[in-house]
Amino acid sequence: MRVACDIDGVLLDTMITFCELFNKKHGTSYQKSDVTNWEFFLDWNVPEDYIWDIFYQIYEDSMPVPFIDDQIPNIMMELNQTHEVSIVSARTPEYRESVLEKLRFHGILQGLHYNELILLFHKPYDLKINQDFDVFIDDNPNLVESIKEREDRIIILYDQPWNHDVETAENVIRVSNWSEIADYFLIP
Repeated sequence: MRVACDIDGVLLDTMITFCELFNKKHGTSYQKSDVTNWEFFLDWNVPEDYIWDIFYQIYEDSMPVPFIDDQIPNIMMELNQTHEVSIVSARTPEYRESVLEKLRFHGILQGLHYNELILLFHKPYDLKINQDFDVFIDDNPNLVESIKEREDRIIILYDQPWNHDVETAENVIRVSNWSEIADYFLIP
């Protein structure tokens, strides 16, 4: 199987850093748990471009962003031995070096843990569906409806506050940690 693994919200806990930067600029106290909508900028009454400016700041230097799970390198290495794993993210190509630096810092290496790094634009939100993968490990609720329509695709939906209202289906499997991802792929 060809497996696409997302970065933000699946490998890196980007929203924690986002809230810290936003709060510092605005004197607010938002936390990751307050991001209950993919388009949370509408709830926070700020322009979408402003939100992306903060994400781009994070993407330029991903080193302070927390890693989601210390088990990821081992699980990805095992997964890549039996499946073809790629990292597919809605980070544009100019952030490639920052992504690679952060992955290397956590011991995630091309060839050993994944085969290819694919960076795409963030809109349309379900753009990843056009990539040739069988399984998507992602937190994006916008991918779910597109994948539900395709019997040949599966999404392993990494549980995040912004996708809690998404209903599972036969090809939509919700997980809350990387151990559950390993269980899905029968990795010991």
